[in-house]
Amino acid sequence: MAEVATLSVRPRQLHALALLLPLLLVMAWATTTQPLALMDAQFHDQITRSLPAQPASAEVVLVDVDEASLAQLGPWPWPRPLVAELSKRLRERGARLQVWDLYFPESKAADDVLVVAMTGGTGGARSSDVVIGQVPILDPKVQSPPRLGALRPSESVPDLCAAGPAAVLGHFGVADSLMGIPAGHITSTPDLDGALRRLPAVICDGVKRYPQLSLVAAELHQPRAPWVLEPGGPVLGPTRWLTRGELRFALDSQGDLLVPYRRPHHQWPAVSALRLLEAPAQAPTHRPEEMSFKGKVVVIGATALGLVDTVSTPFHAKAPGVSVHAELISAALSGRWAVAPARPALYVLLVGALLGAVLTVAMRRPLMLFSAGAAVALAPVALAALARTADHMLPAVSLSFGLAAFAFVLGLLQVEASRRQVRVLARHLESFLPRNLALEIARQNPSGDSLGRPESGVVLAIRVVGLERWSSAEDSLKALGLVHAVSTLAEKHSRLHGGNLEHLQGETLLLAWSTPASAGGDASRASAPEGPSAQARVAVQQAILAARGLLVELGALLGSTESERYPLGLRAAVEAGPYLLAVAGSSNSRRSLMLGPAVDVALALLPLCDELASPLLMGQRAAALQPRVPTHPMGQFLLPDSGHPQTVYRVEP
Repeated sequence: MAEVATLSVRPRQLHALALLLPLLLVMAWATTTQPLALMDAQFHDQITRSLPAQPASAEVVLVDVDEASLAQLGPWPWPRPLVAELSKRLRERGARLQVWDLYFPESKAADDVLVVAMTGGTGGARSSDVVIGQVPILDPKVQSPPRLGALRPSESVPDLCAAGPAAVLGHFGVADSLMGIPAGHITSTPDLDGALRRLPAVICDGVKRYPQLSLVAAELHQPRAPWVLEPGGPVLGPTRWLTRGELRFALDSQGDLLVPYRRPHHQWPAVSALRLLEAPAQAPTHRPEEMSFKGKVVVIGATALGLVDTVSTPFHAKAPGVSVHAELISAALSGRWAVAPARPALYVLLVGALLGAVLTVAMRRPLMLFSAGAAVALAPVALAALARTADHMLPAVSLSFGLAAFAFVLGLLQVEASRRQVRVLARHLESFLPRNLALEIARQNPSGDSLGRPESGVVLAIRVVGLERWSSAEDSLKALGLVHAVSTLAEKHSRLHGGNLEHLQGETLLLAWSTPASAGGDASRASAPEGPSAQARVAVQQAILAARGLLVELGALLGSTESERYPLGLRAAVEAGPYLLAVAGSSNSRRSLMLGPAVDVALALLPLCDELASPLLMGQRAAALQPRVPTHPMGQFLLPDSGHPQTVYRVEP
């Protein structure tokens, strides 16, 4: 039986760790691939939609070139004097900065009027509060890309072209006649699924750098502050921070700005361009344009569907592009960005190793493997969802898939190990049982436990005399309460003194203190030259202490519960030696068993307690260990299943 007890259906944890290491490397690599990165992005879009929309920034206001404006004022592009009047009125109303999400690539009549309105001066005077758009064309799929106007580079913006210079194939630039008006690029770079999630902070064409519209707006907002590049977080990111004065821009590893979507477009405070340009006599009493523009950043853009300036966002398939620039500027003002990990592969390795270790530990209990696998596979998703509320966009897809695969493989290994255990156990049982019966017993042991575990140590037998008769006469609920109290107190005192409650059957409880088999727990070796085992001696003393505690506390409970007709008593006996802890029955009916010489002697001593007028007796083998407790020999008795008389000892109070 000792051979059977050493068998295990658990795969070796070192093998599991050896399997986890290459899996971690695959997950770390996969999370940087385009398909899984896109799946992560779509997952974060779902989270963004589910989060409560954040209030719009009080510092940003939109001016819409909407359908009503086009219907009343004509199709875009409007005459230059009309555009100049719109810019002039915004400045008169106190706008601190005008960010035009529109571009003017062709020279028109009265361009000089527009230059004066936007720059506040004439000729080449530099504007301090207006920036307009320009569109470098990067998509190689565009046939015969146009080249209208001229792109205006910036010399002050940092070199953010480390990800590789882009080839500018064409452009909608700024008309040569509109000198002195700063311009920033408004080129969109949708992902493969068509959603706009990032914009290049700087587009490079050779040595020329074209910053994004929001970066040029930051230069005008903080004209005296320099650009500063700062490192981001080592793991969670961002890769770098680009700061200018009080404004901060989060950059990913490609030098892109992740658009920090926080609200649908309609939540932005907006005013129709038509209302701003209406004559005062025609304006209604309560006019939307009476909204204060003083000290605010005004983003002017096209919201009319006919102008086709729409992008796909988490909130809408066709949102006006002007809301994207509003989100970027609002994030720069507040410093709150949607941040991607600076090193996503390192994050996957760290989290994957931690959760994989959890699964490896769960292998110790095969029944936990399924639930632990499901929990671990879902943990990266839950962690990413929680982190998104704190503006971190953590990868989750590769981790979830990889850990689910790891749990599945461990499950297969566990099943195979269980089958192998059944075969080994069946072969062992066939040595002394019929083959069919041996195989049936082996198959009834699916929990991963062996048939039994040989132990050597000290056994304390406790019997509540009269419990069965008392229970049959009392209320069932009261009887059940007393039974629970008996087992609870027995477990309490056993654990208090280093033992375990191993078996409960009827009126009898068996407690055990295990000691190493080689330590002399079997008292048949107590007379060996090396003398009694110190560990076994201490175990006997601990068992006596537990018995005394039970005799006092449980005895008082029984005394207050018993009746004159149905008295209750408590008897205890201690013996040392080998015993077997076993599990028997099918998977639907598993019962613990405790067998062996030490158990037999302890149970045989219990009836002698009344005869010898002692509530606590000790067997010969336990006494041979010379425990430091006062004892008194009561004579020799021929115990059941014993071939020769044994001395029984009374344990003095």
